[in-house]
Amino acid sequence: PESVDLEYAKSYFGEIVKGLEITDAKIDAEYSEGVVTLTLECDDYGIVIGRRGETLDSIQYLLSLAMKKSSNGYVRVAINVGNYREKRTETLKHLAAKNAAYVLKTGRRHTFEPMNPYERRVIHSALQNDRFVETHSEGDEPYRHVVVTLKK
Repeated sequence: PESVDLEYAKSYFGEIVKGLEITDAKIDAEYSEGVVTLTLECDDYGIVIGRRGETLDSIQYLLSLAMKKSSNGYVRVAINVGNYREKRTETLKHLAAKNAAYVLKTGRRHTFEPMNPYERRVIHSALQNDRFVETHSEGDEPYRHVVVTLKK
């Protein structure tokens, strides 16, 4: 991109947060290696994160469109709210290991609930070096999901 306006990103995100009626929000922004990272600190993260991160994903998408328009180029945007992404990643890795053990023990395949591409990637990555199980995705967006099966 020609330039990245962090104040614009903070302002845009601040308006969304204000619209969600969060009054104690503190927003920080930084730009590094092609990624604008916005960090939100407030008392109630739940409304910003939404069910399984859907609201957070939507806000991130809107902000990336706004940043693309303001900077005349693609800018990746990441929003960190209460370390949600890191916690969700750890939860998904744990679920992947647990369900891989289930598949190995029972010989039956396991189908995860529909997930966004980021979450599916976490599951695939967590099990890619497993000697006994393999993963693949099935279905169409937004119902695409990961399936864990025994290796042949």
